[in-house]
Amino acid sequence: MKVLHLIPSVSPLRGGPSQAVVAMVRAERALGCDARIVTTNDHGEGLLHELPLGTWGEWQGLPVRAFGRWSPPLRPLREFQVAPALAPWLWHELPHWDLLHVHALFSWSTSTGMALARRRRVPYLLRTIGQLNTWSLRQSPRRKRLLLRLVDRRNLQGAAALHFTSEAEQQEAAALGLATPTFVLPLGVDLPPADALPVDRSPGPTRFVFLSRLHPKKQLPLLLEALEAMQRRQPAAAWTLAVAGDGDPAYLLELRQRAAALGLGERVRWLGFVAGAAKLQLLAGADWFVLPSASENFGIAALEALAAGTPVLLSPEVALAAAVAKADAGRLCPGQLEPLTEALLACLTPPDPQQRAAARRLAQECFGWEPIARALLARYRTYAPPDPEAQPA
Repeated sequence: MKVLHLIPSVSPLRGGPSQAVVAMVRAERALGCDARIVTTNDHGEGLLHELPLGTWGEWQGLPVRAFGRWSPPLRPLREFQVAPALAPWLWHELPHWDLLHVHALFSWSTSTGMALARRRRVPYLLRTIGQLNTWSLRQSPRRKRLLLRLVDRRNLQGAAALHFTSEAEQQEAAALGLATPTFVLPLGVDLPPADALPVDRSPGPTRFVFLSRLHPKKQLPLLLEALEAMQRRQPAAAWTLAVAGDGDPAYLLELRQRAAALGLGERVRWLGFVAGAAKLQLLAGADWFVLPSASENFGIAALEALAAGTPVLLSPEVALAAAVAKADAGRLCPGQLEPLTEALLACLTPPDPQQRAAARRLAQECFGWEPIARALLARYRTYAPPDPEAQPA
């Protein structure tokens, strides 16, 4: 079967959605599906120069075709990820594919891709990456209402199905009253081998880690305020916070200034973007992964922490929260100052080995990529029986 995945960006700076599509395609190809990615060379504020344009190349060992993103001076226009050469290529090549799997809404590349798929009568699935959640729809609401009215409501209605990664995400999207079929299938994680994890964690201060794209919805300022409140209540307590991630430079400066103003300067380490073995060691060496997001349709970084054997402290708005509570793989608390402060105080006691084992077991038993990819391929066959005569572009 030939499946084309369309996403506005594969840049690691774009966080979980971009990371997930790479892992998803790799898992599908391991099962014999001819899955490929089409995208732009978006790289946050800049461009991803490692990607060749207008031809099939490789990205992390996968076949990817990228098109040049228009880069005007106005940031909102750059964020719309317009790639003029993408549309004519999709128009010509879509009929050669059995199905289009789209990742994201409210972007020129995906909105155009879905509209073209409808006109070319190619079935498509849409993974909404949380953009139909209440919190997300309240951000830039006029722009999103306009896009829904002009094109994206028709795109939503024309999809063969909407792919949600949690029941909570599915329930929030139901408020739009769409008749489009939906299904829930989580994202997966590659479980690191046990011998790659720290065997002995040296005694010392309690190590909190926040690893995510630095964005207001992650509520890092709230975490900093809660840590300051904890410090006032337990001034002798030893702890550190590692902040790993990148984002808008102005927002990052604001966060660092806020931490300094709260008197947390020496306890908070700003690591920037962390990947690969360094990320695994950061997560595995922590006592607690903390993510008090206002909205999170899945929470891929939290899942990576679980896979590394690190319990998590999450707000209920992180879609993984229910599974974490059921497995006793961490703690949950509302994303508010007082309950978060209380939860952090409780976390000054390091997690025991049983809780670390529960974290890793949850990732292994419920979020392996192979069964998830098999379930996706079954969905693909339901919506688009393969054409043995079709050839990929």
